[in-house]
Amino acid sequence: MFFLTGWFLVNIVAPLGLPLFGIAVLKLLPLPPQPALKFMTAVKDGQLCWAVIAMGASTIYELWEALEAHRPVPEWAPVALGATIVMMLPAMVMAASGAVFSTPLLSAPAATAKAWIAHYKVFVGSLIMTLIAALTYSELHFSLPAP
Repeated sequence: MFFLTGWFLVNIVAPLGLPLFGIAVLKLLPLPPQPALKFMTAVKDGQLCWAVIAMGASTIYELWEALEAHRPVPEWAPVALGATIVMMLPAMVMAASGAVFSTPLLSAPAATAKAWIAHYKVFVGSLIMTLIAALTYSELHFSLPAP
């Protein structure tokens, strides 16, 4: 199972999980009065898209390196390359715009899942792109023969 490998932990899990761990560490500090630090604070404005950009760059690098070394690549690699490049542009815009256009945290639970998704649409979009980027990067990495 590839998701139990060191590569997967270092290249997928750590970049996505460590910022959330940072929120937990901040909760231990005697900070001035402020709204509670919540998980959504760290991801609601498209911050996951920074990981999409990094995984996309790594995907392109791994494919480029394999091609330069004349190693065989999967038949679907050109599609993965194109999709990765195309996805990196909206990820870049979404990640950068999240710093300017902040989504307020919900003060009360949303009435329905549909309402929650509508409110946190940037987070949901970034989560979907993150899953696609992680899957593409992982699948390509494990489909390439070792150097």
